[in-house]
Amino acid sequence: MNKEIENQERVLVRIKKELTPLKKEESEARRLWSLGHNKYMSAVAKLNDRRKKGLSVDVDKKGIRNKAVQKLWETLDGWDLKSAELTQRRDTARLAMEKKRQEILEEEHLLEQILHEHRLQVQQEDAMIDKVFLLNDGVVSALEHMDKHLSTHVFPQLHEKGTQKTIENSSLTKRLVIMTNSITFMDVSKVEDAKRYIDAFFARISPGRNSSSDDTTVSMLSELLQELLVVKIKVKAGPNLSKFLALDLDEDKFPELSKAQKLLASATNYVRSGKYVRLFTRETKEDAWHPVRQS
Repeated sequence: MNKEIENQERVLVRIKKELTPLKKEESEARRLWSLGHNKYMSAVAKLNDRRKKGLSVDVDKKGIRNKAVQKLWETLDGWDLKSAELTQRRDTARLAMEKKRQEILEEEHLLEQILHEHRLQVQQEDAMIDKVFLLNDGVVSALEHMDKHLSTHVFPQLHEKGTQKTIENSSLTKRLVIMTNSITFMDVSKVEDAKRYIDAFFARISPGRNSSSDDTTVSMLSELLQELLVVKIKVKAGPNLSKFLALDLDEDKFPELSKAQKLLASATNYVRSGKYVRLFTRETKEDAWHPVRQS
């Protein structure tokens, strides 16, 4: 929009400049006509004055040419044509000036329309920005109030060592779940030692050995450990790790895995990084719970 305004202003400046020489032309035509008219009237007056004084107004008298009288008559004789030419010159300039003024008015009107649209756009953008800031202030204030309420009244409901707690209203239509984030840190050296024991376990149960009653258990362990081991990070912390650590392994039957289990258990350290809430609602207590959108 600013570019459009600048372009229109340049057009208007150019057109206004084009009016200047037309004004000069019209003024010059009037100046020359006034000058010629004054000379004409002066010549008429001088000839009349000669007549009153009884002086001759003839150009030639007795073979003698009167140059002063000749010049007066030349002024009179040429004025009608000169007057018509200067009048036409003036009128042509005035017509061109009028057209140029009309063009200027049209361009000024167009500029005013552009400026009006620009003002409306600026007003709309200002209103939009003010609305965003107003809403943001409301959101920030609400979040600050929410955080204060959670810290003061809600989070204390969760036991210090707890990881989750559910609280429902009396009509059983609103549910608040307090939860914690946790970060798992693992001792890399212990993880690498554990992986070596797990690799030793796989080497011992390599294909070709005789089947036994432990095949189902071995198959389950193999599948679990294959998902647990990740080449790039050695061991993947997650549900499979928790499942592996919870297994009750016979040290005599699975000595490698038993040692790996102890190493991974001692290598794993869970740290709570913060608390948060999840909200759920339903129409009646017989309906299923639905999560509520949160910021």
